[in-house]
Amino acid sequence: MMRALFKNKQIPISPRYYLLVRDKWAKKMSALTLNLSKKVLVFYLILFVLVYAGISLYTVYDALWNKEPKGRRARIAPDHLTEIKASLCTSNQPVLSKTEFENAVRFSIYLDSIKKSREQEKSFESLHEKRAGH
Repeated sequence: MMRALFKNKQIPISPRYYLLVRDKWAKKMSALTLNLSKKVLVFYLILFVLVYAGISLYTVYDALWNKEPKGRRARIAPDHLTEIKASLCTSNQPVLSKTEFENAVRFSIYLDSIKKSREQEKSFESLHEKRAGH
């Protein structure tokens, strides 16, 4: 459910269910505040806003300026999450010269031509068995 919120996808809720919950909430709140005066309602509103503003400000302050590490805010060590792979660009491997590269390309073209002819198909298969993947 949380993942769906972060992907900006809406959680499918039936409109009937939504209206039912909204109606029950409105009736319950009306029943709770039926006998209260306007001054008391305003007082509770101001109290609600102040309490939650205080909690929000404390949370922001604690997150930004408190340097003391707490157990619940332990950092995740990425050592066990990452897999170290060898670099693709290693300097100890020799680079092919231009002539060696051209010879490899010509040999690849030759192998493709052998593969197409029926007479030399067996020689291609024997080359492929002996040097598979090369």
